[in-house]
Amino acid sequence: MHPKRSRLAAALAVGLLLGVAVLLVAQSISDLRRAQVIETDLAELRDVRYGLLNAEVWVEQLSALLAHKIDTFELTDENRPLLKRNIEVALDRILVEVERYLRQRNSRGAGFWDRVSGAFRQGVQDFLIDFNELRAQVPTYAEAILDEFERPEARAQLKAQFLDAIDSAAGATFTATDFSAYEAALARHGCVDAAACEPLLRAEADALQARARGLVLSVLLAVGGMFVVAWRERPHLAPELMVMLTAGSLALLAGGVLTPMIDVEARISELRFTLLGEPVVFSDQVLYFQSKSILDVVKVLADTGAWDMIGVAVLITLFSLVFPALKVVASFLYYVDWRGWREHAMVYFFALRSGKWSMADVLVVAMLMAYVGFSGLVEGQLAAMAGSGRGVEVITTNGTALKPGFFLFLSFVLAGLVLSALLEARVKQRVS
Repeated sequence: MHPKRSRLAAALAVGLLLGVAVLLVAQSISDLRRAQVIETDLAELRDVRYGLLNAEVWVEQLSALLAHKIDTFELTDENRPLLKRNIEVALDRILVEVERYLRQRNSRGAGFWDRVSGAFRQGVQDFLIDFNELRAQVPTYAEAILDEFERPEARAQLKAQFLDAIDSAAGATFTATDFSAYEAALARHGCVDAAACEPLLRAEADALQARARGLVLSVLLAVGGMFVVAWRERPHLAPELMVMLTAGSLALLAGGVLTPMIDVEARISELRFTLLGEPVVFSDQVLYFQSKSILDVVKVLADTGAWDMIGVAVLITLFSLVFPALKVVASFLYYVDWRGWREHAMVYFFALRSGKWSMADVLVVAMLMAYVGFSGLVEGQLAAMAGSGRGVEVITTNGTALKPGFFLFLSFVLAGLVLSALLEARVKQRVS
């Protein structure tokens, strides 16, 4: 093919692929950011502090359990003797304590008249109350209590008193849970009930993630196709091709820093145990969840207001965003030598000397190590939790995963290596 036609065909192919890649990157960023918000809100709605660590939920569980026990309790020929014996023991102890208290009260006082009046009160008490006779009637009283308990009205009163006692104890003992973040998550999606809203949000998040994965794969194929076409044109790579390769690389960088790279999640899928013969179940309790992009991490660090955290945020921005972007742009300027910029010290530095300063490849390795480390740590802690208790069944889930943002950033690093190779070929051609 004629060189000019080959150059035109390559430019058209790369330009078409660039347009597709930019549009797909923009859509994938939108989808992934939306999915990030939904998944973060879903984790908030299922946070363990609103369930397993919420005293109000425990009160509801215990109240329902006791109410069910009282409603379903029946006196039978098998359990009546045991219950009667327990009531008799309790009544006998009460009578013993009452008699002891009265005798101690009557014997108080060190003066003569105190002792005389105390002896008089004790004599009257012994004349009017025969505690031995009362204790002899304990079986009759116990039988009457059991008969009274079988009345529906008595059961209802007993149940109400039990539930009131539990509510009072919980209100005096535990601090109320702050539901402001929970309510804000519901409000963001126009929901009034988490149970009805969660399935819809989960379905939307899954659909967005699935579509974003397809978009990111298409982006990688489009940008890869651009570099394949451009590689065939080396070392006489046209400036317009270098412009489009630079734009494609920057699109990958934008996708990599604006979308989540890794999700760290630990949740209890189900915790089940038996209390008073009844099952108590807590399901889908999120212990920890974080989904952050590079810029999200920078923002979190900067929002702390601490100077050391702000310094870390600046370093992350410089070495993982600014330096890599400037290196790609400087490589383009050095390659095409636009208006003699090749001789500019900053262009020369970023194009040929800044590789060891950008640290983009180091960030990729760090993210891989973080993924391996977090996944192993979460898996180990959840495994220890699952096997820590007898009579308690715990099913845990480790949701730690690499996200599309990581693969976009990894592709940017690889694209930067290819651009460096093209630049080296150009420098060698220039020297020769």
